[in-house]
Amino acid sequence: MSIVTLTTDLGYRDPYLGIVKANLLFNYPEVKIVDLACDVRDNAIADAAFILKNTIPHFPPNTIHLVGIKLIINNSRLNRDQRGVDNTRYLLTKYKGQHIVCLDNGLLSLIDETFDEPVYQIYFEDGSKHRFFLNDIFVEVAGNLLKKKKMADFAVQTDDYYKAFQFKSFGTENTLRGKNVYVDDFGNVITNITKEEFEKARAGRSFSIILPGAVINKISDTYDDVKFGDVLAIFNSFGLLEIAINGKSAFQMLHPRQIGKEFDFNLLIEFND
Repeated sequence: MSIVTLTTDLGYRDPYLGIVKANLLFNYPEVKIVDLACDVRDNAIADAAFILKNTIPHFPPNTIHLVGIKLIINNSRLNRDQRGVDNTRYLLTKYKGQHIVCLDNGLLSLIDETFDEPVYQIYFEDGSKHRFFLNDIFVEVAGNLLKKKKMADFAVQTDDYYKAFQFKSFGTENTLRGKNVYVDDFGNVITNITKEEFEKARAGRSFSIILPGAVINKISDTYDDVKFGDVLAIFNSFGLLEIAINGKSAFQMLHPRQIGKEFDFNLLIEFND
């Protein structure tokens, strides 16, 4: 069975996603299509990377992941680190035995900061295909892969692609600082602090997780360890520290501003000797 996944910001209200699926099924009826996440926030490349990074291990070899998320840049406020983004360049690679097709917007290095697999640029002649690249270009690329064509047969290897990197957690002898990397649909705030680095920094000491309007002094095993409406910290199934509120949205209650856009959710953990 051949699998093609879709990660897009097309949503489910408009016809665009249906057109992509119809094109895939019409030309490759044997394919199994999986909506990995098709209502990703506009321009949320980091969200797409988080989703892909944490789902790739659950798919079989040779799964094809089509990632149709643009990173729109305001040229009047151009970040120096974003000058290499090119939404008109399309890339193809094989990572952990699976194919990824995406735009040249930093996705690959966000999935894995040590990413060093061969990357190929996809070329095409019809400029109008930019308008609906997911349907007009990515479906064709998926077809070539489904036909077992080698990447070098229809794309050109390149070392010239944009690399973006997430903010890393850091600490001192008595502190550990991190930030959000993802907010799920329950409003849970997932941070970049892993259980391993937390325990290493903690070294058996007591601790205080300092949040906007709340302090947490324990790690819960389940969301029900606290009363309805109370805040908690938990290491989720991805091994990352997560801030949640039992029965409510931590995103809205702890930090009502736009996390990951104009403001960031910063996390401070203090360790007590």
